[in-house]
Amino acid sequence: MKPGVVFLFSLVVSGCAFFSKEPGRPPKIDGVPVPDSKRLLYIQNVRNNTYSPGMHTRLTQMIMEEIDRRGRFITTREKTLAKYRLYAEIVHYQQVGDLMDLADQHITSELFVVTRVEIIEAETGVKIPMERSEIPGRVHYSTQIGFRESELEAQNRLLRVMALRIAEEAERAWYYSISGVLN
Repeated sequence: MKPGVVFLFSLVVSGCAFFSKEPGRPPKIDGVPVPDSKRLLYIQNVRNNTYSPGMHTRLTQMIMEEIDRRGRFITTREKTLAKYRLYAEIVHYQQVGDLMDLADQHITSELFVVTRVEIIEAETGVKIPMERSEIPGRVHYSTQIGFRESELEAQNRLLRVMALRIAEEAERAWYYSISGVLN
């Protein structure tokens, strides 16, 4: 066969999962895939209990992206269809100047954020126990020296890491609740 035909065939075959909307890496318990009905997750918009505006909307979007990317849950925007619900709230936001110049202007700063997270079984309302109910995040940045970035860029970097931690913690708690085994 010609290389172009082989490439086209492999492209069509590998694209089948994409077209059928099959999520990547579905979890298994004892070699048996977890049914899709037990993987449906509704992600409530993150609440913001701090003075930093807009962080909660960006964190909500990043959590959704991270959970979809990981492929263990199937996210739904229909709350009534979901088997589980994920709730999060930013409860602490702090910006502290680390290094100061002679004019008392910040050279470097630190952002510290704490997000409270819980995952609940939709039908029963029972909270699934998590390793940590509050997930901290910390980032250092500077607008003047080294890798220069604004507070917004540093927030986005911090929120990416927080979304990854939230997705990981939620998946571990969920998997343990249905299988009894730590993954």
